[in-house]
Amino acid sequence: MTTAAGLETTTGVTALERNIMRIPRPMPYLIAILGACVCGFSALPAIPTAMAASCPSGQFSWLTVKQSDNVQAVLNSDNWNGGTVCETNNGGTANYTIAQSAGNSTGEPLSYPDINVGCEGGFCTTSSGLPAPESSIEPEVTWSTTNNPQSGSKFDTGIDSWFASSASEGSKPTPSGEVMVLINSSNFSSLGLPHSGRQVFIDGYMWYVRYTPSGSRAWPYTLYALAQGSVINGVRSLNMANFYADAIAKGNLARGQYLTDIGAGNEIWANGVGLSTTNLLISGL
Repeated sequence: MTTAAGLETTTGVTALERNIMRIPRPMPYLIAILGACVCGFSALPAIPTAMAASCPSGQFSWLTVKQSDNVQAVLNSDNWNGGTVCETNNGGTANYTIAQSAGNSTGEPLSYPDINVGCEGGFCTTSSGLPAPESSIEPEVTWSTTNNPQSGSKFDTGIDSWFASSASEGSKPTPSGEVMVLINSSNFSSLGLPHSGRQVFIDGYMWYVRYTPSGSRAWPYTLYALAQGSVINGVRSLNMANFYADAIAKGNLARGQYLTDIGAGNEIWANGVGLSTTNLLISGL
């Protein structure tokens, strides 16, 4: 079923009423492509191998892809915390399926495989329109996923937006803020994700929200999680500017910031094989 707010829903699962604090995720770093080369895809020079997964032939941890509007995006395993995720891709478009496990964590996520546009970790996608003043854009995300991974997988499914105080910081901007919007999880409460308490009404739906001022991560972080008691497998034209405006109004994102990067994918605490994005379009930039 697709709701008026553009959310595609299926029957959900009740979360356990236990909250474990989420440990902040550092600024992601791009991972060099490993494995077989595919004609038409381009790769960056290798970065330190400690950040990369060793992928079998036909699987990848980094490559460029094209959205349906032909704008370039990056498919990135982002194994920032020692994960070993590798992905497969179909036809060079904005899709992926996780083919190699992230491993198993007892704390923070191991990986954030995603597809993103903009500038991060030493690379800027072409023709994205980013960086751009937050006040002048209305990013919209249309995204289809499948969330039926192998048994024992622990994950969330979310859209991550990064900000900087200047548009002239190049391909490695210094973060001045982060806004993440979660539409699914294997279990919101057991992973320490918002599942009770403070709520906000955005785009026709209630979202649990956590506003975290700058501290250990050095930039303010705002985390939204859908509060619907149903599993969300996709969004259609979800207007991210409404989330940014809320974070600004609550004083957890400074005015006058520049959106530098936006992506959609899965934070993974354990396994994750079988999670996939079947289509992604980020527009309005």
